[in-house]
Formats: sequence, structure tokens, C-alpha cells
Amino acid sequence: MGFLGGVDVSKSVILGIIGVVVIAIAVGFSVMKDPTDAPVAPKPETAPSPKAQVEKIIPPTFDVVRVNPEGNAVMAGRAHPLSTVEILDDDSVFGQVTTDRHGEWVFVPEKLLEPGERHLGLRMLREGHDPVLSEHIVILVVPERSANSDGALALKVRRDGTGNSEVLQKPGISDVFGVDTIDYGDGQLSISGHASPGKSVHLYIDNRFIGKTTADEAKGLWRLSPENDIAPGTYTLRADMVDDQAKVIARREMPFQRAEPEDTKNLKPGTFAIVQPGNSLWRLARKTYGDGVRYHLIFEANRDQIQTPDMIYPGQVFRLPDNQ
Repeated sequence: MGFLGGVDVSKSVILGIIGVVVIAIAVGFSVMKDPTDAPVAPKPETAPSPKAQVEKIIPPTFDVVRVNPEGNAVMAGRAHPLSTVEILDDDSVFGQVTTDRHGEWVFVPEKLLEPGERHLGLRMLREGHDPVLSEHIVILVVPERSANSDGALALKVRRDGTGNSEVLQKPGISDVFGVDTIDYGDGQLSISGHASPGKSVHLYIDNRFIGKTTADEAKGLWRLSPENDIAPGTYTLRADMVDDQAKVIARREMPFQRAEPEDTKNLKPGTFAIVQPGNSLWRLARKTYGDGVRYHLIFEANRDQIQTPDMIYPGQVFRLPDNQ
């Protein structure tokens, strides 16, 4: 090692080198810390603006229409939650209710219903929205009050006259099992009725099995549309309610005629008519005699085909007697 003036030269050189290295590191660190080269913090993502959701409108419907022999009535159904529902008698407002948060409504008229025929509909009102009419109407026929009265009939049909119908109340003593409607909506045969909730129903035409269905647990209603249509002709429809072992509990049989459609718009007393989808004795009587309550004229003239006034089926041929 060399010494210069008592100073260790090698040690000085080493310290000088170390100083240069330290300066270089400091300059490099300073350059690296240049704010222009600092990593840019990611910008928080802006949440996409929520798309306007289309509100699903629940239209008004009838679920229950019942009238007791004294004329007391109760009606119930569904509509949009917290909406106003007007019960219409043709075009007149018959009553008004407000639905609850579940969209359910119940209406009990203050006055007894007078005998006669009514066409009941629904109109739903909501602030800031257009009125919404019910897709279905209920043809309600209240008979004259007497000890021999069979009771009221309430038939739920589509407003445009197409599709299937549903019996909400039928005259006479209610039985646990039966066929309520046979429709040819859009040319497809559809048979419906009532049974004990959860029970299986087997259907036959001229003893030929055409299908089976199950009555729902809520109301005991059932409906079946066979895969194959029925050709024009006269048949016997059989409906069996069976238990879990396929043992018949109850059976209903009835004749009906599947015929080609015939115009029933201009019916005249003393002629014949073929029942069309959406027809009822009350509608036929109204077209023929101008008064639906006179359905008994058609009923009495065709007792061999009609078991009860509310059970008529598309394809049946009825005689329309002279107005007596």
C-alpha cells in the first residue's frame, strides 16, 4: 500500500470510488422517482348507468265470482299491486276496489244483485298510466229468487270470444267431480272440469283413451287438450276420476257432436244452431230472442242433449223453438 504525506493513498482511492458509486445510485434513484415516470394509479371504473327496466304490468283478472240464492255476491281477483280496479257492468262502473301489495282484491257489493244477465269486466287504473281492461269478462246470470231456483251461473270467457271458457259458478248442487267445458279454441279440442284436488282424471271418447291430467291443488280444476283433433261426428265423452291405484272413484259420461262450424250470428226462432266455441245458452237465447234469460226455452227443447244449463259444448246441434 502507498502512503503520501502520511496518508494512505489506496484508502483514499477506495473512499473516492465509493463516493462516486453512492452519487451514481442517488442520481439513478432520483431519475427513477421522476413523477413523469411514476406508475399511474388506475382510475376507478365508473359504474355503467343503470338501464331503464321495463315494468311488468299485471292486468286485472277475475278469480272468484259467487252469488248465493239471496243475491249476496262476492268477487275476487288479481291486478297490479296498489292499483285501482273498477268492476264494470257492460260500460257502467259497478264497483271499485284497491289491490293490496300482493296485487289481490276482493269486492262485496253493498246491495243484493237483482235477477238478470250481466256482462262483468274489469278496468285497472294507475296514475301516469293508461287504463288496462281485463282480457276476460264474466257472464253472470242471476235467476229469479224462488224456492226452485237452481242458483246463479258465472261463466268466464275471453273478451274477444276466442279461446277456452271457465265456469266460476254453476247452477244446482255442486258435485265433487264433473266436466265443465269443451272448447274448440283455434280448432284444438280442450276439455276442462273439476275434481278433488290432486286427483288424476282419465278421458275417453267412445271408450278410446285420449289422455290424462291432474286436478290442481288450489281449486281442483283440470284441463286436457288431446294431441289428436277429433273428426266431425257424434261421440260419447267419458271422464274418470281415479285414485293412486287407478281405481275409478267417480265417472261422468255425456254425448256430444263434433260438427263443422256454422254461422250463428243471425239466429231465428224455429231454426237449428250448432254450438260454437264461446257460446252459452244465454248467448244463444240473447241472439235468438233478444233476452239471454230466456235460455230455458232452448234448454227445454233440447233436454236430451243438455244435462244442466251450463254444460253445452261446441258441435252440439240445438233446436231453437219459436218464442212462446
